[in-house]
Amino acid sequence: MKFKITEDSAQPIYVQLAQQIIIAIATGDLDPGDQLPATRVLATELAIDPMTVSKCYQLLKQRGYVEGDRHRGTQVTSNLPIIDSETITPELTVALAKGLLQGLTIRQLQELCQTIITHFRPLPKVSTKI
Repeated sequence: MKFKITEDSAQPIYVQLAQQIIIAIATGDLDPGDQLPATRVLATELAIDPMTVSKCYQLLKQRGYVEGDRHRGTQVTSNLPIIDSETITPELTVALAKGLLQGLTIRQLQELCQTIITHFRPLPKVSTKI
């Protein structure tokens, strides 16, 4: 699995990496139980500081996407977090508002959402609370 870091992004590198790992889980590129690369290995591959990868893994651990420790390594948790619509709505609203303010039409935003959704796959342990 390849991760892409954008150095000139306003978003911190550890957040970029965490978002890409969450997307990889949602698309099925990473499954529950899959081992993530060791901190130093991933840092070397991406030419970033190992502390940045460690900070990313810590963030994902706090949010319930990964588990592990320095002896076992880090793996995707089999008990992925359940997020309800009240939790996700603010983030989704901001993302859609940004698209609208950049000139996309509502129809284009709908098509873009549909395109993105087709890349995701349902996970057996995900709740249907949304």
